[in-house]
Amino acid sequence: MKHFIFLLLTLFALPATASLKIAVASNFKVTLDEIVLQYQLQRNPQLPKQRILVSSGSTGVLYNQIRHGAPFDLFLSADSQRAKLIEQSPLGVDNSRFTYARGALAFWLPSSDVVIDKRYLLNLKGRVAIANPKLAPYGLAAQQALQSLQLWSKLSYIQGNNISQTYQFIDTGNIKAGFVAHSLLLQNNATNYYLLPVDSYQPILQQGVILTKSQHKPEVQHFLDFLQSEAIAQLIRSKGYL
Repeated sequence: MKHFIFLLLTLFALPATASLKIAVASNFKVTLDEIVLQYQLQRNPQLPKQRILVSSGSTGVLYNQIRHGAPFDLFLSADSQRAKLIEQSPLGVDNSRFTYARGALAFWLPSSDVVIDKRYLLNLKGRVAIANPKLAPYGLAAQQALQSLQLWSKLSYIQGNNISQTYQFIDTGNIKAGFVAHSLLLQNNATNYYLLPVDSYQPILQQGVILTKSQHKPEVQHFLDFLQSEAIAQLIRSKGYL
């Protein structure tokens, strides 16, 4: 009897389940929150609820945090470059890198009745908002698209630290127009924008990688199986990704 009571006390003293910590690019934060909710709802109700802690920011900032020891289990980058750099370093698990979404870039001019198309863009003047090309893949894509249209040197820029901040610059009216993620426009029911041709910038392959320091790799893999399922792939496409 004493042994049975001791066993019960031991079981109740154990943590209910591991907490997974995910670092995600800011453009995918809201979509990931929805995926996490669906993941938790579909889990076996007899199992403890899985705690998943999501931290978002620009890919460059998150990358630097991971390089300096931030205790994440999974890195969901907005590009392939930094995910690859992590995988090829001691910080990432070999062969764990995968593409979870492909981003689409849009030019947004919310406070105007003018039809936004390529002709309008080619005649663009003044100052526009972009994400910092050195930190945010969507900023780099905006630079590439403007260079392909021979507009890069003709405009001036206000730069957000990440694509969400860039969106806020435009949404609050601090700046008239700019280049943002299509997913953010759909998420906020925004109108009056132009989708940049996908051949005007390098593909925005948003890739993830499991981090070596994770002490919960089986739990991470279980979540990744769900993230990479066809049902979730359809959900991600419906959110403005290619």
